[in-house]
Amino acid sequence: MAGSFTLGQFALAVGVTPRWILNALTRLKVPRRYDEPLARRLALARVLADALDQELPRAFQRAGRILAAADLHQPWTEASGDGLVTVTVDLPRVMTFYAIRLALARNRYGEKPRGRKPRASGSAIQRAETYGMDTTLLQSSLTLTPAQRATEHDANLEFYRAVRVHEP
Repeated sequence: MAGSFTLGQFALAVGVTPRWILNALTRLKVPRRYDEPLARRLALARVLADALDQELPRAFQRAGRILAAADLHQPWTEASGDGLVTVTVDLPRVMTFYAIRLALARNRYGEKPRGRKPRASGSAIQRAETYGMDTTLLQSSLTLTPAQRATEHDANLEFYRAVRVHEP
């Protein structure tokens, strides 16, 4: 999984929902390839679009230019043509948050298993024994009739009450 992701992992790396990814890729007319360079560019484009109140296609183009030319360990600055407005993006912070989400997507994201859960095989006693439980007392109790079990229960209850009364 060095280069490609599932849609869920890709969305987690970008920091959005899978539906946002599908809509964004359709709007940007980008092929649906879920790889790391596209995730990084989309994550930066989303930050730019939110911070600068830009349309996503314009922010996506700007993110491509920034990633191609900028040092990701230094803030990126761009002045407007007339010099009245300067945009500064704290790239180390943006890329750190992206790297955290990317690590989560690669290591902690679990796809839902497809289909129905497999049915439990064997009896409940067999499954308990497979799990490691000692079922000998349960099995010996099941060999008794209900009347014998009630008599044994009453005897155990008498014993418990007698021990409890004589406690210091």
